[in-house]
Formats: sequence, C-alpha cells, structure tokens
Amino acid sequence: MQGKILVVHRNELILDLIQEMLQDIGYAVTLVSDGHRALGKAMSSHYNLIIVNHSLDGGLDGIQLVERMRKYGVQSPIIGTAPDANWESPTTSSIVQVDYLLPSPFDYSELIGAVDSLLNKPKHSLEVNPDLPVDAIDTPDFALEAPSILPTSSTDDLEALLSDIAPVQDFTPPAPRPAPRPEMVRPATPSAVESPFKHSGAPRILLVDASDPIREEIAERFKAEGFDVTALKNGQDAYENTMLADYELILTDLWLPGLDGFELIDALRKSGVSTPIAVLTAHITRDMVQELLGYQICKILLKPLKPEDLLSLVQENVL
Repeated sequence: MQGKILVVHRNELILDLIQEMLQDIGYAVTLVSDGHRALGKAMSSHYNLIIVNHSLDGGLDGIQLVERMRKYGVQSPIIGTAPDANWESPTTSSIVQVDYLLPSPFDYSELIGAVDSLLNKPKHSLEVNPDLPVDAIDTPDFALEAPSILPTSSTDDLEALLSDIAPVQDFTPPAPRPAPRPEMVRPATPSAVESPFKHSGAPRILLVDASDPIREEIAERFKAEGFDVTALKNGQDAYENTMLADYELILTDLWLPGLDGFELIDALRKSGVSTPIAVLTAHITRDMVQELLGYQICKILLKPLKPEDLLSLVQENVL
C-alpha cells in the first residue's frame, strides 16, 4: 500500500471515480461528503494526503474545512479542487492553506500528477496547476496551534447551550439521514439489538476514546466507584460490542478511528439502541451540538474533564 488518502467531495459519483483512480495506483482511500465528518476523520487518523473540493455537504464548505484542519494541527498536504481553481477565502481574499490547486473537472493524469507531486515533495510547498497565472497565488501562513474549542462562538455561549441538554427520556430515533458509505457501518441484524448477554451485576459503562491516557484515566475512575467498564479506542469496535452487550451508559469521544463519534451514535440509534449516550470532546461547534441533540445525547463534556463532571454524569443517568 502506497499510503492513505482522504477524499472529501459532495458528489458520490465523483467520489467513487477518484477512489477507483487512487486505488488503481495502490492507495487506501477514505471517502467523505460532509465537512464535519471530514474534520473528524482528519483529526482522528493520519493521512498522507487530503483532497478537498470547494463545495461540500453539511455546515462546512471546503475553504472552512481546510482552515479548521490547519488551525487544529492537521499537517497532511492538501489538494484543493474547484471549477477554474477558484479557491479563495472570503475573509482574507487569498488562497487558503492548500498545497496544490487542481481545477475541476480533471482527468486521471492530472489527478495522479498532483498526488505524485505532493507526496514526493516536502509538506506545505505550495503547488499550483501550471495554467494558473503566477500572480494569483499567495503563500499561505499556517496556524497549527490548537485551541481547546472551535472559535465559532464564545465558550460561555457554547457551555450554556450544552447545559440545556436534557437527560434521555422516551427516546425517539431521529428522522432518517443519508446512509453512511458501505465501509463505515456493518449493519446489525434486528435480533442483535436484543442482547443475549443480560447483566445483573455492577452497572456497565462503555467508554470509547482514541487517547490511551484519557481512556485509561476515566476507566480507572469509574472502576474505583464500582462500575463495570469496557474501554475501547475504535468506533467500529464499540458499535459491534454494543450489539452484543447491555450498557447503562455509553461515553464516547467524537474523533475516533474506524467509525467517528457521529457515525457511531448514528449507527447505534438506527440499530435501536436507546442507552443514554454522553459525548466528550475537546473540539466542537454549535452546528455539531445541534446535530447531536437530534440523537437525544444526555451530556456533552468538554476536555479536559473534571472529576465532578464524570460523577454528575453517572448520578444523572445510571444511579
């Protein structure tokens, strides 16, 4: 395998075509159409290259997505695609932190040429299609320092919004959404929702976090309080585990390998799992909060976590 490439485009047909082109030369390809999903993928896994189209599904367009990836420390080289390579920031009037501008539509040789050019040169050396005028390019400045939360609103406003999240009561699954791409979720059979492993001992908690130190610290705190804790780092593993066991509480990060947190929660709710789900994360926006509310999330906790927040979470939803 040559490496991993994340491709972000709103058109499913174009996604499939790009995947076929890149797989043909030995790359593993992850496909995403939604900007928020792409941000989660880019932050939870390392990709050798990211290809982003200007227009995307969801609340982020390509420019906003690239700005946030750079702000949060994603250093993978990025190819930006757009008609006539029109990739400018409305706020800075300059090319936004992409390493290669590829006008669309493009053919096989143009795409492969751009990929080869970036993966054989130092990161962040800006490339551009030779047909573009030289004076149309500004060298981007990269801001790689990651604040604790995305700057879409003040922390006070966001925490006020989080405090309004009510505990799960009489859960009703949200309206159907476009199904995840086939590689994202392995559908559960209806019989799998009724767990054959009924548990009558200590309350069971499923903890899902990609960070080993954070996962181990939280698991130890719960175990010290007498809870039976299953701690996993992969969203796909968490989904499959939940199909085989009953839990009183599920606590998951948003940025996970396998299924990310959004995909995990979506898959669980569509599979009929009504267990209270809490989210812990260091990076979230108001749009993400609103989306999570549709799944009747019982709590959103911001990292770094406070011990009293974990205790309050358990008291409200388990004890």
